[in-house]
Amino acid sequence: MEAEETLLLIFVAFLAAKIGGEIMERLRLPAVTGELMAGIVLGPTLLNLITSDATFFDVLAQLGATFLLFSVGMEIKLSELRRVGLTAGAVAALGVVFPFVMGYYVSKLLFVSSVEAMFIGAALVATSVGITARVLEDMGMIHTTEAKIILGAAVIDDILGMIVLTLVSGTAAGSLEFFDIAIVVGEAICFVAIVVILGTRMVRYASGKRDIKFDKTANGDWAVHYRTRAFKRDSWLDKLAQKQAPFVIILIVMFGLSAMASYVGLAAIIGAFFAGLIFSDTKETYELEHKFEPINVLLVPFFFVVMGARVDLTSIADVVPLAIVITVIAILGKLIGCSLGAARKGERTALIVGAGMVPRGEVGIVVAMIGLNMGTVGLDVYSVIVLMSIVTTLYAPFLIRTVIRAESKKPAKW
Repeated sequence: MEAEETLLLIFVAFLAAKIGGEIMERLRLPAVTGELMAGIVLGPTLLNLITSDATFFDVLAQLGATFLLFSVGMEIKLSELRRVGLTAGAVAALGVVFPFVMGYYVSKLLFVSSVEAMFIGAALVATSVGITARVLEDMGMIHTTEAKIILGAAVIDDILGMIVLTLVSGTAAGSLEFFDIAIVVGEAICFVAIVVILGTRMVRYASGKRDIKFDKTANGDWAVHYRTRAFKRDSWLDKLAQKQAPFVIILIVMFGLSAMASYVGLAAIIGAFFAGLIFSDTKETYELEHKFEPINVLLVPFFFVVMGARVDLTSIADVVPLAIVITVIAILGKLIGCSLGAARKGERTALIVGAGMVPRGEVGIVVAMIGLNMGTVGLDVYSVIVLMSIVTTLYAPFLIRTVIRAESKKPAKW
């Protein structure tokens, strides 16, 4: 593809995304919905401008997802995420069990083979947190308890999803080894532990940030004390010679953790999320929000445009009835399972968390692609999973907003 043609396609995609987002914003709907719709229009369904061989769009989409999840992680304090750890774990566990069991048995009843039913169940387990994160960010809810539970659950969900996919793939290939499962689990747990424990301390040391402790004085007022030696020194990041050195180092860490997460079998965007998490305490020091916002405005829309462009509504007419059933099961499975997991936090939080875990996005499509490449999933089942992934991705913003508005209009309980 000529360089001029590539630039023209990038221009068209970006323009379409911004027009779609503007229209949806004026209709008081999430901008992400307009960006997804723009992708459908530019994809094989209508204009066929964004095709599967346009790999540069996949690169732009991956970059967009990476920067989006970094920014989301940067908005959350690690201490705040720990407070919802138990709830997030329950949400993730039930959000895996319910969709997988429901998807497997319903698929079997619809005369799908056992192996294909397992892949459908595995695809229903997935959660694409990028969609939900964008919607919550647009609605100014990224700092809420619900957002923290969803993001924490999404990390655990990704680990559990990889275990399920390993089990399903091994069963389909007839070579299931429990040693392989143990390796997947061990690598994922070690990655999370190293990043959370070691990463935060390294960032605190490199930035010269001091540990702060709040104590009450004799008269009941709060006083600030600095623990240990309080790192009485300047940040070595500021001593580097090149321009914007702290920003450059942060970018290196973000890309490095994304690559590491992908290497151990997790989604690359989980690595980006953790990178944002460990730099959350330094975002004011280095004005990170101000520096990352223009990059997000440029790259994040490409992620959603490419998601929409993966839909080909012209080739899935024969599997629409099956796809409708599986999509309903996908929505109900996450709504029921994840809402039950967050029930201890109250009805409102439970429903918002359940709605926020609904979108499958690119994760469900990846599961379908693995089954197709293995020769264990037919094109019809592959199309069903793709359609389910796209519909849940498109429907999730409407569902989240509907739940939030419905709960906010309920009278307060005294």
